[in-house]
Amino acid sequence: MKSFLTSLAATVLLATSAFASLDYTYTGVGLADGSGQITITYPTNYTGGSHSESGIYVGQLDMRNPLDGSTFNAFCLSPSGILSPGTAAYNVLTFDQAKYGNNPAAWSLTGGIENAAYIWNQNQGKITTAAQGAALNLALWTALYNSTAVGVVDDSGRFSVSGSGFTDSIEHAYSSDLAQVNGASKSAILANYSSNPGYILRPVNATMQDLIVLPGAVPPGMRPGLAVAPEPSTIFGLLFLGVFVFGQTLAEKLKLPVLAKAR
Repeated sequence: MKSFLTSLAATVLLATSAFASLDYTYTGVGLADGSGQITITYPTNYTGGSHSESGIYVGQLDMRNPLDGSTFNAFCLSPSGILSPGTAAYNVLTFDQAKYGNNPAAWSLTGGIENAAYIWNQNQGKITTAAQGAALNLALWTALYNSTAVGVVDDSGRFSVSGSGFTDSIEHAYSSDLAQVNGASKSAILANYSSNPGYILRPVNATMQDLIVLPGAVPPGMRPGLAVAPEPSTIFGLLFLGVFVFGQTLAEKLKLPVLAKAR
């Protein structure tokens, strides 16, 4: 009985803790363009409108996981979101759970996240220069906003890049990144998408940025779906079960009689 109660208590603790957000620390930019001379224009919402941003860092971000101190890199998926050095809480989402985007909520629903996931998986581990980092970030944004189908990113202009900072080296790498998804088959892109190429970190603070990260950035206990808040009835049930387990365990330790089931 004791081992059963101990196991049950552990299950309750895991079930409740798995729904907590995970704190990550943004430590600074990695391989990115910080000239401030790149201008991006993107839709303010899914139905239209446009907004321009300039003077921004574009590219790889350096992050730290406080659970084990490991470091990793991420890329921003929210051009209008805020990200300041320091620790913030994030929920871990699968690509499907994050499909509608954040800041602004205007990702294309016709291949946007699938195409971005493919570009990410093909290039993330190959970034060695600031130009490549900037190009990958710009390609991810372009895929999110300009996709018209799985395997098709067009030049509709919903998302566009300009400015003197959009140098030949960045533009070349950017075009190559987009060509990868446009040259891939739909089946290859969907196979990559279903193979779990990474996760989206969605900030608890709604003004911040969605981040795309590789699977290794997320501890096993916080893997996809576990960070989504449970229904109130589930919370109540877990709390009730936890109180019951605690009472049974305490009674067993103190050798107190436990109330018999009513007949």
